[in-house]
Amino acid sequence: MRIAVVVHGYPPVETAGVELVAKEQAEALAARGHAVAVFARALDPSREDGATSDEQVGGIPVRRVVSNFGPRASFLEYEDTHRFDDAFRDFLAAHRPDVVHVQHTILLSPNLMRVARDAGCAVVLSLHDAFHLCNRIFLLDREGRRCSGPDLGARCEPCLADRAPAGEPRARFEFMARALDVAHAVVAPSRALAARHVEAMPFLEGRIDVVEPGIRRGTATETARRRRAQRRADDRLRLLFVGTWLPHKGLDLLIDALRALGPSGWELSIRGGGVAGHEDYVRDLQARTHDLPARWDGAFPPDDLGAILDEADVLVLPSRCDESYSRVVREARAAGLAVVAPATGGPAEGLVHERDALLVAPDDGAALRSALERLCAQPELVAKLAAAPACFPDVDAGVARLEEVFARARRRADEAHGVPTVSVAYVTKNGAAWLDGSLRAVRAQAGPFTLAEILAVDSGSTDGTLEILARHHVRTRRIAPADFAHGRTRNLAAREAKGDVIVFLTQDATPAGDHWLAPLVAALMDDPLLAGVWSRHAPRPDCHPMEWRTLAEFPLFHDLSAESPPLVCAARGNPDWAAHPERFYWFSNNSSAFRREVLLRRPFPEVAFAEDQAWARGVLEAGFRTALVPASLILHSHAYPAWTNLQRHFDHARAMHEDLGQEDDLTLVGAVEAAWRETRRDVSFWARLRGRSRARVALRWGARALAYHLAAFGGRWLGGRARRLPPALLERLSLHERVRAGG
Repeated sequence: MRIAVVVHGYPPVETAGVELVAKEQAEALAARGHAVAVFARALDPSREDGATSDEQVGGIPVRRVVSNFGPRASFLEYEDTHRFDDAFRDFLAAHRPDVVHVQHTILLSPNLMRVARDAGCAVVLSLHDAFHLCNRIFLLDREGRRCSGPDLGARCEPCLADRAPAGEPRARFEFMARALDVAHAVVAPSRALAARHVEAMPFLEGRIDVVEPGIRRGTATETARRRRAQRRADDRLRLLFVGTWLPHKGLDLLIDALRALGPSGWELSIRGGGVAGHEDYVRDLQARTHDLPARWDGAFPPDDLGAILDEADVLVLPSRCDESYSRVVREARAAGLAVVAPATGGPAEGLVHERDALLVAPDDGAALRSALERLCAQPELVAKLAAAPACFPDVDAGVARLEEVFARARRRADEAHGVPTVSVAYVTKNGAAWLDGSLRAVRAQAGPFTLAEILAVDSGSTDGTLEILARHHVRTRRIAPADFAHGRTRNLAAREAKGDVIVFLTQDATPAGDHWLAPLVAALMDDPLLAGVWSRHAPRPDCHPMEWRTLAEFPLFHDLSAESPPLVCAARGNPDWAAHPERFYWFSNNSSAFRREVLLRRPFPEVAFAEDQAWARGVLEAGFRTALVPASLILHSHAYPAWTNLQRHFDHARAMHEDLGQEDDLTLVGAVEAAWRETRRDVSFWARLRGRSRARVALRWGARALAYHLAAFGGRWLGGRARRLPPALLERLSLHERVRAGG
């Protein structure tokens, strides 16, 4: 396999954690027979961004591209930039990789993943931190406090007010979501890091493989083992810190905890180094340790880590943030050290409190001080933690797992279509009146997609529906009427579908023109956070005044046109959600579209009615979004008689109350008053629309309108009280029960 590695730095020039992992994995892959090449960022103020140079590092060709990270035109351009695309295209053309393994694109751009995919490569992204979720990388806010997540970028706005104008932090989040969606496979070193990404970007659910990068095998020398075994109770406890001297690593927490303990019983070696721009932080810490037994031993070559660990008894990792993995705590354990580490993130997955480590809550100075105090006072505890078995995968084991991910990514890339494939699905029952025209309109659709199939699930049609489906070559699954349920039957159709996108149409909905489908597919493909989209509705020409006005004055359709942008709804980052969620989870399966992989993971609730709105509420609460796409238009309206209208409003109100918890304060008197009020509005509306007198319209439609609305509000009133009604009456009032009974 030909493999290209993309990383923001590469040894021997850059030697931090991700850079070392990238080098070790590249060399291990090469040793296993793969052709490996590296595309790495380089700092060189004497040259322009995008300039390149080539070298060999350990027998692996490395192309370094200059990225000085100088001023950009906007905050977003620091990541959404194409200034390295041409250099990367040249690199891909020279090495022709099958797989591009993106280790990190900070200081470069996530856009390189799109360049690789467009070149026909399988793209695998490794997550090493929260870079894609957090501009500050570690999910700590501007005050250094732990952050619960970006909240669709809303929580980033105040946090990044010192760096970006309003709107751009949200734009960064959306850009990163689209970037992650490009990858054929995503890898994380720990379940914790994978979970943080799925929680923030739920479309990643099921798409992240947890692959530990492994550690460099090492054991304590005989000298170190003997020294630790012979350590006396009055010997100083040798503490070690290894990490970057930045606030997120919590070195200040460690120093404050040790100052509280006093200078006896311990000594500390501080390894690592500072970062430009944070010199004051380091100078302050050095001043606070001047009277303590602490040495600022600084940076070291990676190969010296074993000797440094041999000199210590306890490694302390006092991080404020959730460490994504932390190789150093695992390497310390393998070298026979006791460990103090955070009780969250990657360390908590490899260590067990009181067995081989003391795990403390991150950013908890008191808990850290207590743990260090125990270790200083209890040599036997240090010996117990140090003696615990340490078994972690090595680099070769991690690379073997990566090979499996690469192979799957290649298969996915080979199976990917140039344009998305679409399955259009119907749920049918005696729909002959409108079905033929609907199917003809579906077949006429045009756009950048492939209509892979039309399928239907039919629950006992007797009116010619099955013959219409056969004439249009619709793949049909037949079920008994009693097995029908709005959510369950659509889930069956979704499982039967084969397309990348699943589109549901009701049998009485007709696409208005040949541009109904393309906007739905485009909206889904453009935004991975959209769990589902739906179409604008327009009345049929023969629609009666009551239904026509309902659609014309429907709040979500008001003032929309085919040129209007999608109307996106979200729960996260939405200050109005908690008080009025019903304003945002409105959704209609009369015409709706979904990414197949999302719908299979988050199917419709198996409720009797309003499965679309119950589903929408669930996905919004999970962090997805939904959207009404005005450019997609269907003709859909009803001419129900009063009794049927009562039944459908009864089912809807019952579902809203019992399944979605909506309370309705409508009284019986209020229902009558509302019916009279809506009838008068119908008359006025129809008179204006048709240019007729109110009296003429009232004579023609007044009685029918009043019956129609009395049925609607009466059904709503009864539906809100369904649990109080006898079973026999429930069956008569429910349209759903009539359909299931074969009616």
